[in-house]
Amino acid sequence: MSGNSAFELVTERGWRRGLGNLLSNEFSRWWRTNMWWVQSLIWGGICGFMVGSIVVQSPDMPLSEMVMIYSIFGGLFPAIAVVILMQDVLVGEKRSGTAAWVLSKPVSREAFILSRFIAHSLGVLVTMVFVPGVVAFLVFRFAAHVPIPPERFLAGLGVLYLLLLYYLTLTLMLGALFRSGGAVIGLALALVFGQQYLVGLIPLLKYVLPWTIAIALPPEEGAIVPSILTGQPPWSWIPLLAVALQIPIFVWIAIARFRREEF
Repeated sequence: MSGNSAFELVTERGWRRGLGNLLSNEFSRWWRTNMWWVQSLIWGGICGFMVGSIVVQSPDMPLSEMVMIYSIFGGLFPAIAVVILMQDVLVGEKRSGTAAWVLSKPVSREAFILSRFIAHSLGVLVTMVFVPGVVAFLVFRFAAHVPIPPERFLAGLGVLYLLLLYYLTLTLMLGALFRSGGAVIGLALALVFGQQYLVGLIPLLKYVLPWTIAIALPPEEGAIVPSILTGQPPWSWIPLLAVALQIPIFVWIAIARFRREEF
């Protein structure tokens, strides 16, 4: 935001004060720049290339293996991108003084956090879930001749989106808790890559951490997304419920910490 012209008259009250203006500004970063179509091209291209390569090189591969590979590329790699994308959302604005400047306007701290959460959540939904999901669905249907029902595929995309929201809100929370970008990205990526080892040490964590949503945990538990896509019952719904509960908790912690932030 380069000047007061970025704001319009504020009519909201309480925690919503300034939310409309902040959302407009955050949406413009996604949809009035090349960010949305660049991200769409990247993830649509990666997904199309990987799934297409499987079809060309291994046309007889079982459906369960195909969707597992799609689940990994649709869940793990975008999760890393979400962490990288979100690492500087709060830390960078606190460090540059932008947050202090914005909060000197008629804006609530709750609105500041929520605007970042809502805008980036929508951007991730479109560019990292919906676009590559459509590409994968078309490749499965017309190149691999695998007739996954659309409603089942949409359910799988919804679960992948929930997974990415987990990492988005986790990184947002870490950005509120720390002033160092290194701490934010380090802790978030440590969880992305290290949770399988944590589950090995403490098996009950498999019900709390999101690893088995997109990636199987051998030798017993399969991943939830591939199970949904193939019409099989998942090994457990508990990790999905745990992740869904943790997302609003992360947002609440981010807001609670940001309320006490001194600028």
